[in-house]
Amino acid sequence: MKSTHRIGLLLALIFLLPALFFSVYEMSSLNSDEKMIQDIYQKQLDAILFSVNQYSDDVIGSWIARVEPHLDDDLPADSIPKKIYDLVGLNAALSAVFVIDTVDWSSKFRIYSTSFKASDPVWPRVQQSLRDSAAMIAQLVSYRKSGFQKIVKLELQNNPSSNHCLVFIHQRGTSDYKIAGMLIDPEQFVENVVGPRLQTVARDQFVLSVVRKQGDSIAYTTTAPDTTATTAEALTKDFWIFPEYSLGIRTSGTTLQQLVRERTQSNLFLLIGLDVILIIGVVLVFRNLKKEVDLAQNKADFVSNVSHEIRTPLALISMFAETLEMNRVPTEAKKQEYYKIISKETQRLSGIVNKILNFSQTEANKKHFHPESLHIDTEINGILSTYQFHLSNKGFEYTYSPAGDVWIYADREALIEILINLIDNAIKYSAETKRIEISTGVEGAFGYIAVRDHGVGISKKDQKHIFDKFYRVSSGNLAKSRGTGLGLSLVKQLIEAQEGKITVQSEPGKGSQFKVYFPLNKT
Repeated sequence: MKSTHRIGLLLALIFLLPALFFSVYEMSSLNSDEKMIQDIYQKQLDAILFSVNQYSDDVIGSWIARVEPHLDDDLPADSIPKKIYDLVGLNAALSAVFVIDTVDWSSKFRIYSTSFKASDPVWPRVQQSLRDSAAMIAQLVSYRKSGFQKIVKLELQNNPSSNHCLVFIHQRGTSDYKIAGMLIDPEQFVENVVGPRLQTVARDQFVLSVVRKQGDSIAYTTTAPDTTATTAEALTKDFWIFPEYSLGIRTSGTTLQQLVRERTQSNLFLLIGLDVILIIGVVLVFRNLKKEVDLAQNKADFVSNVSHEIRTPLALISMFAETLEMNRVPTEAKKQEYYKIISKETQRLSGIVNKILNFSQTEANKKHFHPESLHIDTEINGILSTYQFHLSNKGFEYTYSPAGDVWIYADREALIEILINLIDNAIKYSAETKRIEISTGVEGAFGYIAVRDHGVGISKKDQKHIFDKFYRVSSGNLAKSRGTGLGLSLVKQLIEAQEGKITVQSEPGKGSQFKVYFPLNKT
C-alpha cells in the first residue's frame, strides 16, 4: 500500500468515521430530542397558564373578601355599602353583588348594583337556578363549615344577560349561612383584569390569548392584530372561572410545533455543516500531505536521477582521461576521438549543473531578467543554427514555419533556455518518428513558439503534473527516460517570470505540442 493511501486511511479512521458515526447517532436521536424539547416547552407554558388561572381566582377571592364583611350591613333597601359601591364602581367587570338566606328562600333577595335593578329579568332566573341547585348549595355549605370557601359558576337558563353568575357561601356568626354571589361580565373581566396580567407574563416572548369556545373567536390577545384560533394555539387550557373560554399560549411569531421543527432543522443543518467542514478539512489535509509526500518522493527520484546523469559523464571523462594520461592510445585519431568524448561529456555535465543552478535561482527569485525587443524569427534561426549539429547527430530532422515579422518582449538568455529545453524533451521522448516541427505565430497580445514532436505523448492524468518540480512520469515509456525532472518546471518558471504562459496538447502515442507565449513588443 502506498504511503499516501495509508495516510488517507488513517485520516478516515481518526476523523471521518467517528464524525460520521456521531452524525448518524445524532440524526437518529433528533426525533426524541424534538419530543423532549416540546415536552419542556409544554411544561413551561402549562405553568404560565396555571399562573394566569390562579391569578384570576385570586382576584375573585379578593373581591369576595372585600364584599363579604358588608353583606350584613343594616342599610335601607336601596342603599349600597360604601365598600361594595366602590368595588363595583371601580371594576367594570363586576356588575352586581347579591345575597339570600339558604334556609328561608322566601326571605328578602338583597341586590347591590349600580347597573342592575331588582326588577331586572335576570334575578328570577338566578333565584330559580339556586332552587334547582339545592344539592350544590348544600355541598358549598358543607365546604364552608369545614373552613373552605369554594366558588362555583351557576348555570342560568335562557340568560338574558351576558353576565355570568358566580356563587359562594357567606357565613354569619357560627351557624347562619347565606348564599352570596356576583354577576360578572366575562368580556370585561378578561379585558380589564386578566389582560394586564397576560401582558406582564407574555413580555413579547409569548402570545397569550383568551378564546371563546363558541365560534372559536378571540376575546383577548396580547398581540393586537393576532387572530389565531384555539385550534392553532400550541397549548390551551380551560379558563377555570369561565369554562366557556379557554386560555391559549404560543411562542411569539410562530407556533410551538414550528419552533421545535425549526430548532430540529437548525441542529440538522449545523450537524451536516460541521460534517461537510470536517470532510473538506480532511480532504485539504490529505491533499497537502499527499503533495508533500509526492514532493519528497520526487526529490528522492531527482537525487537518484541526477546522480545517474552525473555519474555517466564523470565515468567517461575519468576513463578516457586516465587512458590518455597513461599513453595507452594507439593512434592520433583515437586520441582526438577521446578528446571529443571528454569535451562532449564535460558539456553534458555542465548542462546538467547549469540547469540545476538556473532552477535554483529562478525558484528563489534570484534570477535577473533583462527583457528586450526581440525578433522572434531571428532568435529561433540563431538557436537552430547552433543546435542543428546536435539534432542531426541524434538522427532528427526538423521543420521551421515562421509566422512573419513578429517582435516579442523577452529575455534572450531565458528564450534560448526555454527553446533548448523543449527541443531536448522532444528528442528524449520521441520514438521511431524522429521529426520535430517548430512554428511561430501571434494570438491576441502574445507571440508564441510551438514545438511539436511525434513521440510517445503524455496522458491527461500526467499533463496536470508535468510542470511540477521534480515530477517524472512513473509509468509507461516516459518513465524509461532518465532526467532531472526540472526541465518543464524551469520552462514554466522562466516564461511566467516574463508575464507569459505555456500550454500543452498531447495524446499517448501521437506526440506532444508545447506552446510558449511571450508578450508582444508594445513599441
